[in-house]
Order: sequence, then C-alpha cells, then structure tokens
Amino acid sequence: MMTRTYKGISRALPTLLGVFALSAPIAAVSGEEIDQTLAMPADGLIAVENVAGSVEFVTWDRAEVQIRGEVGSGVEEVEVTSTTSGVQVRVINRKGEHRVAGTDLHLRIPEAARVEAETVSADIALSGSRGERVILRTVSGDLEVEAKPQRIDLHTVSGDVEFEGAVSRSVFETVSGEIVIVGAAGEISASTVSGDVSLEAGEVTQGRFEAVSGDLILSLSLVDGGRLACDSMSGDVKLSLPASQQAEFTAQSFSGSIHTDFGESGRVSKGPGVVLEHREGESGAKIRLESFSGDISIRSR
Repeated sequence: MMTRTYKGISRALPTLLGVFALSAPIAAVSGEEIDQTLAMPADGLIAVENVAGSVEFVTWDRAEVQIRGEVGSGVEEVEVTSTTSGVQVRVINRKGEHRVAGTDLHLRIPEAARVEAETVSADIALSGSRGERVILRTVSGDLEVEAKPQRIDLHTVSGDVEFEGAVSRSVFETVSGEIVIVGAAGEISASTVSGDVSLEAGEVTQGRFEAVSGDLILSLSLVDGGRLACDSMSGDVKLSLPASQQAEFTAQSFSGSIHTDFGESGRVSKGPGVVLEHREGESGAKIRLESFSGDISIRSR
C-alpha cells in the first residue's frame, strides 16, 4: 500500500482490493480538543478503543461520524482510521505510562451503523442505534444503552448494565453489578455474580438468567416451544407471567420456599427442599427455576 503523509495525516492510496483508507493520528497533548468529521457508510462499522475516561455514542441522520473529545494526559496519540467499511478510533497510551488521565470521546454516528467499543476503565453510553449489531465491552465501567438494534452484546466486569429499547438477540454480562433490561425479546441471556437482574421483556423464545449473589426479577411471556432457565445461588427468583401462559413448570429451592399461581409446590420426598412440577395447558414451552438458598415466586398478571 502506498502512503503519503502531510501535516500529521497519513493518506493511503487505493489498493488492488479497492479499499481507500485515511489514517489521521491526532497529537496527544493533555487537554487538547478533538474535533473531526469523516464520511462513512450509513450501515458501516464504527469501532472505538479507549483505556480510561468515557465513550458516548449519539446517532444522527447523516452518513458521517463526528468525533469530539479531550485528550487525557499520558496518551501517545488518538488514531482515527477510515475505510470503505467504516471508521476506527483508538486511544493509544505512551508505553510504560501508568498514570493516565481519562480521554472523553463523544461521537455522532449514523443511526444504522454497527457499533463496537472496548474500554478498560471507562463508561460507555449509546442512544438511538438501529443497526445490525452493538457490542460493548469494558473492565471497570457502566454500560448504558437506549437503542433498537437487531443484536446486542454488553459485557463488563465491574459495573452496571442498563438497556432500554427493542432487540431480538441479546447477551448481558457483569461480574459485580446490576443488570436492568427493558424491551428485549426473542433470545435473551443475562448473568451476574454479585448483583440483581431485572427484566421487562416481550415474547421470549430462549431465556437464560443466572445470578450467584443476587435476585432474578423477570417479567415476560414465553412462546410455544420456548425455553426459560433461571438459576440463583443465594438470591430469590421472581417470575411474572401472563395469566394465560401455558408451559411445563419445574422449580426447586433447597432452603427456601416456592410461591406459585401455577400448580402447587410440595416438599421433596427425601431430604430438605421444596419442589414444583406442573403442566399448564398443552404448550411445548418449558420453564425451569432453581435457587439454593432463596425463595421462588411465580405470579400471573
């Protein structure tokens, strides 16, 4: 690939594959403002990497990405690369630099763009996206999304996860934090070690929810043939279903109780624990709920 460089901007000429790239390293002076706008496909990929600070995405009706922010101390450069498929933004720290002030990035992106972002110690927020997919990952930070993508994956180690909108395939994960989901449907998976999972969903085809030290508080309906599995080690499982819900129910708590509007629970024949086994209607849907030391509640609405 042939490259020309001038005024800190590296312009790559078209390759045999027909890919045109514009790579623009931005001088990394502490406190310097970033303000750059680049053309990108309306449904292209915007990918961001940042170590510390924050990343905020807001959509607009242009086939462009606008990047604004302030460079934190300890940053070598902010590298912006544009190709025919989208735009990548990377905040690169100086080698050996351990004391880094956060870089806050604010991006305006096309509504239909695919979004991927990865940070170490930084919150990520996104609003308005209707693209094919959204993938956000951070080690220490909160994830907050208001969007209607086709697929979403949100992962953090230490932080809360919040989603509101509509999506038919979703994964939500945190180790230490709360998960709040409003508007998901279809295939949903959510897991946390220390924190609660709260869900208000539409029709679910496949649902998998796990918490070690936290409650599962779920409101949904399960389609015919759907599957729902909920496991909590030391928290309660609270499930709200339509009064017309048909399914095969299996629930068990080792040292807690079971309260249900669907069938009747009973004691385990041998050893401690309470169990529920009940079929409501002729649906092929299956619901399995388990808690080791928490209560299980299944209520109709």
